[in-house]
Amino acid sequence: MREPREHRSTGHPRNAWYALAASTEVGASPFGTRALGAPIVLFRASDGSVVALGDRDAHRPYPLSLGRVEGDTIVSGYSGFAYDRTGACVRVPSQAQVPYGARVPSYPVLEEGGLVWVWLGEPSLADRRPPVATPWLTDDAWETFGGQWETAADVRLLHDNFADITHVAVVDPVISPPALSGVAPALQVEITETTVHFHRDWPAAPVPEWQAKLTDIAPDAAFPQREEGAFLAPGLWADRWDVLVPDEQGGPQCFRFTHAVTPVEDGRTRHIWRVSRNFAPGAEVTDVLRPIFESYYLKVREILETMQQVIDRDGYGDDVNVAADAAALQVRKILRRLVADEG
Repeated sequence: MREPREHRSTGHPRNAWYALAASTEVGASPFGTRALGAPIVLFRASDGSVVALGDRDAHRPYPLSLGRVEGDTIVSGYSGFAYDRTGACVRVPSQAQVPYGARVPSYPVLEEGGLVWVWLGEPSLADRRPPVATPWLTDDAWETFGGQWETAADVRLLHDNFADITHVAVVDPVISPPALSGVAPALQVEITETTVHFHRDWPAAPVPEWQAKLTDIAPDAAFPQREEGAFLAPGLWADRWDVLVPDEQGGPQCFRFTHAVTPVEDGRTRHIWRVSRNFAPGAEVTDVLRPIFESYYLKVREILETMQQVIDRDGYGDDVNVAADAAALQVRKILRRLVADEG
């Protein structure tokens, strides 16, 4: 099954919430970043809330993130222009009158799940589409760790990757559940106007060696396993893998994987990833798991960056798709439509 070349899209949805930083990264000092090709500066006002403004002084092309925060204002380190949380210039050191209309863009901000979400599209739509809740990231019933970096690949390549986990067994056999080494059961896909949910039930199989060691499961013990995934928004994926251990043996062992992705610009994506589990609590277990998952995600980053290099050099080809790509193809359709709807 090939996707017609003329159906490829360019651009990314703007009317969406994107995670520009972890909450712990934003404090009283300016935090400069980029999203959808625009410079953004984040800082905390005196009440602790996060402010997001355009990261460019209205006076001259100098980043506000190289300035300083004073109370509820951010002050340019070059001109001394001071901007409030709405982006309006409220003080100019060289004169009493503030130039008429002097301001920088301001953006709606919300914090959810330990992440700072910023709306870069039409401001009036932000309240109608709140960020998707991710309660497991802060729920005491789940232990969470993760990381973040920029990937030199377009966000669409990351979306394709998240939608199909059958690659895991090829990319990293160590982390892969043994179930993935067999023929994949049919993927059940449910779609709405803006989301894609999918799942499939895998036959009984052992858990990876590292998981068996951490939980005292017999290496040859086999359990049914279930995969679930969801494209929840242009900037958010949430997936899970459940090993259905009977209650008398400790109960189901569940991993939840959260991926917040933001197009920094064409061909570059900010990726904030989190791994949550409902079993084997404690920092010692996390210290074992962190390098295993970080190694896998770094391998994926390298692969996606190689794909982007091929595309940059040779252009898009007519990809051959298989049954496991059913969810990815639906996500592509949604993204194309969202971009088209924005005109």
